[in-house]
Order: sequence, then C-alpha cells, then structure tokens
Amino acid sequence: MNKSWYVQTYFYDPLFADKYPKGFPYRKKLNKLATVEERKMAAKLYLEEIPKLFLEKGYNPITRTFMFSVNEDSQGEISERTFINDALNYAFSVLKVANSTKIDIKSVLKYFCRSVEQLRLQRLPIGEVKRKHIRAIIDNIERTEGEFSGHKFNKYRSYLQILFSELVQDDIIETNIITGIRKRKQEKKIRQTLLPEERELVNNYLRDNWPDFWRFVNIFFHSGARTTELLRLQVKDVDLKNQVYRTLVKKGRNYNWVERPIKDIALPFWEKQLLFANPNHYVFSVGLVPGEKAIRRDQIGKRWRLRVKKTLGIQADFYSLKHLNLTEVSEILNHKEAAALAGHTSTQMIEQHYDVGLGQRKNNIVKSVGNSFAG
Repeated sequence: MNKSWYVQTYFYDPLFADKYPKGFPYRKKLNKLATVEERKMAAKLYLEEIPKLFLEKGYNPITRTFMFSVNEDSQGEISERTFINDALNYAFSVLKVANSTKIDIKSVLKYFCRSVEQLRLQRLPIGEVKRKHIRAIIDNIERTEGEFSGHKFNKYRSYLQILFSELVQDDIIETNIITGIRKRKQEKKIRQTLLPEERELVNNYLRDNWPDFWRFVNIFFHSGARTTELLRLQVKDVDLKNQVYRTLVKKGRNYNWVERPIKDIALPFWEKQLLFANPNHYVFSVGLVPGEKAIRRDQIGKRWRLRVKKTLGIQADFYSLKHLNLTEVSEILNHKEAAALAGHTSTQMIEQHYDVGLGQRKNNIVKSVGNSFAG
C-alpha cells in the first residue's frame, strides 16, 4: 500500500513524434483509494475504459481534446466545402497588405495550420468552422508552443480576422466568425526610449564607426515614417528643393501615396545620402547607400542590436526612435502636427501609442494646480 499504484499507457501521435518519440505517457493514479481491493477494481476499470476513451471516443491526451467528426466532402475549387487550411492558404495568397504584415500573417498561419492537423481538423470544411473550433485550435497552440500574452492572442485574432475577411469578400463564407471572439486584456507597457546621454553616446559612436547607418538613423528619427516606407523609397520620389518626399503607405487594402516634409535639421543628411544617386535607385539599398536592390526591414533591426544594443549596452529598441521624435514634435507643436508627420489621419495613435511623454506632461499640469484645502 505504500508503493505507487497507477495504470499507464503510451499514446502515439505521428504529428507529435518530435516531442514524444516514444509516445506520450498517459497515467491514472490510484493511491487515493484506501484499500487494496478498491485499487484493484479501479485498475481493472481503467484497463477497460482507457482504450474506449482513445479508440471509440477519439480522445487525444496530448491535445486534451476529443477529435471532431468532420465532413470529408470537398471540391477542387475554393468554396464553402474547401478544407479549412486550404481555404486560409488561398486567402493568404490573394491578400493585399504591406509585406511586413504579410510576413507576420504567414507566421501565424503556419502555427494555426499545424494545430489544425494536430487536432485532426484538416478535413473540416471552411463553411462549417465555428468559434469552438477556433478556440480549440488556439488553445492547442498555447499548450504546445507556450501560453500567449494578451498582446500575442490579440495579434492572432487580428490576423485571422484579416484572412476570414478575405474569404467573406470572395463569397466563400457568409460571415467572419473571428469578430465574435473577444479580445484578451493586455498590459500596456511604457516603451523604453533613449535617455539624453544615451542619444549622445549612440550618435557619436555611429558617426565615428558606422557613418552610413548613422545617416539612416538620423533620417529615420526625423522622418516620422515606418522603416519599410523608407526602405522602399526611391531617389526620384525625394524633392530636396521643396524638402518633401513621396511614399506609398500601405494599410490593409488601402494604398495611398502621401507627401511628407523633410525637416531643416534633417536636410543635410538627405543631401549627403542622395549625392550622385541614380533617380531609379532605392535611397537605402545594400550597405544603406543608394542602389538597385531593396533590402528587408530586419536588416535595420539586426544592425541596431549588434552595433547599438550589444556594443553600447543600450536597452531601447530601434523603433523607439519614432516614438521619441513624435513625442518631441507633440511637445513643441501639437498632436495634430505629429500625426500628420507620421501619416495618421487622426491623433488617436499618437496619443495612445507614440507620445510616450504625454502621461508625464499631464502629471506635471496637475502638480502645478494650486487649489488649497483652506486659507
């Protein structure tokens, strides 16, 4: 009675062969039962019921779900009978979004489709997908890949909503079921930005050691643009005489050319960058000098991590430079001008995300209120 009593079997699932090459150990403990006879009876019952649980009811102890029974009828053309993964991959293939967004959606789709297969839902027609399926698929990703933060869950929800919306637009499904899935609450963190002494350190180090990256950092800081917008900018779209540049802003299905100002303080950096440049070249190509080839967004992040964060011990990420500039523009001018610089149609994004000093300025205003209790 002092020994450990249990009934155990190994459950094999080829989709989890890497994680459980010898099978998943499924164990039912018996030590809570007080007598030998009770334990023997329970063991006998488990030996009869566990095979039924797996073979008849379709229980998968790895995913902790019962396999859904699905209709296997599907047609070659994309329709409501198309299987879920095929339909979502079709939606991805016809998406018209910014390349950076498409890369993120591709990553989400990879894990989502893998989870669909692990739950044996790959033959579920897209027209029969319900919210319970989506929840089960995402729950399985969390169990196998790690728990989601509120921010990560909401990203998954947002990208799936985009894919299902594409299927609605093409009349493949009637409604976007993702809209009925509630967002999770997420912790809003204050973005860490460079301190004045850190800005001086970064500026001097890059200027003396990596002048091309130093020039890009200064142009990006003053531009208010996204990294991807600057990397696809061509020389012919920059007008130094009038201190403006034209860039294609991609937001969802909307592609708009916008004209943005070049600050007086940033003009020397632009002039140096475009000296003797070919009009058809990208402003920032290989080596961050003008050239024929467009480079990827992650090239900038890698440079910042290696040459700034690792070398100088800086904690702030590269994109915090945009937050820093828009905060200072908001302080010197107003949110409306900062929003225009960033290409936003309203001040909401500036107030909620980019103006990292807004809370402090509001606190300072309240501190200065001199209303006394008495006298």
